[in-house]
Amino acid sequence: MIYFILLIAFILRLPLLNGSFWLDEAAQFLESVRPLSQQLEIKDDFQPPLMHLITFFTIHLGSFFGLQQTEWWLRLLPSLIPGIITIWALYQIGLKLSNRRTALLASFFVATSSFHIFYSQELRPYSLPAMFGILATWQLLKMLSEKKSKAIYFFGLFSVLGLYSSYLYPFLLIGQFAYLLAQKFDFKRIGSLAATITLSFLPWLPKFFEQLQAGQDLRLSMPGWDQVVSLPQLKTAMMMPLKFVFGISDLQVNFMQILFAVAVFLPLAYFLYAAIKNKNKKLKFFFYLLFLPLLISWLISFFVPVLQAKRVLFLLPLFALFEALLIKTYEKAHPYLAKILLFAIIFINLSSTWAYWKKPNLQRENWRSLSMEISKKFPKESTAVVFSFNAPFAPWVFYDQNNFKTFSTGVYYANKLENPAELFKNLSDYRYVLIFDYLRDLTDPDDIILKTVQDLGFTPAGVLDYPNIGFVRIYARSSVAEK
Repeated sequence: MIYFILLIAFILRLPLLNGSFWLDEAAQFLESVRPLSQQLEIKDDFQPPLMHLITFFTIHLGSFFGLQQTEWWLRLLPSLIPGIITIWALYQIGLKLSNRRTALLASFFVATSSFHIFYSQELRPYSLPAMFGILATWQLLKMLSEKKSKAIYFFGLFSVLGLYSSYLYPFLLIGQFAYLLAQKFDFKRIGSLAATITLSFLPWLPKFFEQLQAGQDLRLSMPGWDQVVSLPQLKTAMMMPLKFVFGISDLQVNFMQILFAVAVFLPLAYFLYAAIKNKNKKLKFFFYLLFLPLLISWLISFFVPVLQAKRVLFLLPLFALFEALLIKTYEKAHPYLAKILLFAIIFINLSSTWAYWKKPNLQRENWRSLSMEISKKFPKESTAVVFSFNAPFAPWVFYDQNNFKTFSTGVYYANKLENPAELFKNLSDYRYVLIFDYLRDLTDPDDIILKTVQDLGFTPAGVLDYPNIGFVRIYARSSVAEK
């Protein structure tokens, strides 16, 4: 049965697997395509290096088959396969912690979760640390149940790989060690294991501090950037369970979403109350490995805004197991509540997955189609493309096969330009100027670029509008625009 679920999971992750890269994915490719000697030079990307290295080798492996710049291939090894392995490892955890029916149900929840499907198709380090986290948790349970097992070595290995995959992984690691202590695991072995894992990360610390400084510099250079990468703390606390349940959905306050939210969270709350009242010993596992890491990461976000649902994707499988365990524990005592909860979860998973497949606004930025449309509509020799950013956007670089002439501000914040007219004076050599609105509300809130282009004699001549990218403003020389 688990292999049937894995097959379902794989099939559900095929649609849109070859969809367009968005900004961060294209940036991941451009960094990973550099020589191996440069793969650790990633101070502008606040991520550990493992994803870069895996993507580097994926690119070079794909080059033997002409797939080195093919989206589905680039997402397959670093993201989709880890997503499938995560579901299989969750099943193993369910068997250790409960029984086969609970394990299968939890695996099915993750297999059909639109949230997990989405990030199993993204060339970014979300699915990867989730895999290492679940594999490590499986080995942790084996350490506790099989005293002579080699699980402690595998736990250490997966933990180190997790640390080199995500900077939020330590929150899970804290919960895992706290659970070992609570289960009275050998204290000396815990200490030596923790020391070994910590020492293994020390060589990367100088690079980590470089990235921290780069992130601080970006926040100072671009006012409002914090609001883009993070949410207010109270809203974050509310969004986490909603994202885990509703996945890739357009969350709105309407009757249907409120109804399904009640159908999920009310039975969960009641079953959790019953489990606490009955002193269910399995709750300890979820307290340390699900709720404690979530709480710590939320508290840390008061000082460093790092918490987003996708960044703690490694907690989603444990949340699914938590749901499955409560359903199976109380389905006989409260059959109607259990059935309502089960139906609501499955319906939300399938409907949100369908919505993700069908609605462009729920999908990634379609830079591929935008680039193709621009190539068809505008002559390369007489068209310039302008970005209000320190460089052309990564997905434009990835998809621009015609090599249009590009201009950028060279800074993150256009207000810091001393002489924009001098910077963009060469635009006068072109008939058309295309200006991307993407991020421009942050980088050019005073419309300096638009005013400069109009001062050079260009007139607005329309827009191209793409979901999640926004307007590409078309400017033409007055004589061209009149025609």
